[in-house]
Amino acid sequence: MIVQPNIDRLLIVAPSWIGDAVMASVMFRAARKACPDACISLASRPYLHPLLDGLPWFDRLEALEMGGLLGPVRAGRSLAAGRPDAVVLLPGSFRSAMMAWWTRAPLRIGTNRDGRGMLLTNPLPDADRSSPVSAIEQYRRIAEACFGEDAAADASLQLVATEDDEAEAHRVLGEEESPLLLVPGANREDKRWPVQHFAATADALHESHGLRPVITGAPGEADLAAELAAEINCDAIDAVAAGMKLGALKSVASRARLAIVNDTGPRHVAAAMGTPLVSLFGPTDHRWAHLPGIREHRLLGDPFLPEEVMADRHPERCGIDRITVGDVTVAARALLDAGTSRGN
Repeated sequence: MIVQPNIDRLLIVAPSWIGDAVMASVMFRAARKACPDACISLASRPYLHPLLDGLPWFDRLEALEMGGLLGPVRAGRSLAAGRPDAVVLLPGSFRSAMMAWWTRAPLRIGTNRDGRGMLLTNPLPDADRSSPVSAIEQYRRIAEACFGEDAAADASLQLVATEDDEAEAHRVLGEEESPLLLVPGANREDKRWPVQHFAATADALHESHGLRPVITGAPGEADLAAELAAEINCDAIDAVAAGMKLGALKSVASRARLAIVNDTGPRHVAAAMGTPLVSLFGPTDHRWAHLPGIREHRLLGDPFLPEEVMADRHPERCGIDRITVGDVTVAARALLDAGTSRGN
């Protein structure tokens, strides 16, 4: 392994997106297991701090600000003040490697892609992207190279709800203890199941199981959340309109009996909190975002697509709008009727 157990100061650079940051649990856990006495810092975009706060593997969270042409230089010099002995990069960008170079750490470890290997002391082989490989598996391989096979064996997802998260969730939900979590957004419109389908499913589950819908999403998805709330016939809670903070999503998910989600970051948050999921995929291939050890029904735009074919290359055939309300409702009821036990 590259990083020795007696290292003093270790800096890990987190991925930039919510789902990727959650899937990096395998790396964070491996670092602490392999280096129990090290001072471990995690550098991440500030908006992710409420999500990562509470995890037991870091001594401190550092704000990673890399905007602008000279952003990597400024960020690297700032992090250099902590005198890291090693920097482990999870982002695959050239800019992140430039930032690592400016920390002057003796070890700079990350995947060798986009011509950035010259900035790293230990460039690692990048994943073969000709077929879908989960980000978890990519992070596990980096963790194994850094800390050894045993340390990287546990790839389960983990997040921790803090007292502040619980208080914020209570502000939004009140005494609602077992809601239906709905996540209608995604970073691309073609990855969003139609709002009318979400509404019809929510109404059906309210009628059969008495679940009150809670709609969540990013601040930029406020109009989408409001549209869904207006389409639902029962009394839904619009957490976006309520201004719910990101960290509170952990607490809301932990309360939910079920989440119906597109392929987007809150799916990973809910999975890490043990929430049963109905996950909707199209036109992207579900194998890019495989999550191990969770209770989930995955519904695909084309469930009969041959295994050797990547869904991303057939957007019309694998469109998310091909998933029916009936199929989602049946999958949701199966999870609800199976009981409340949760796997993670």
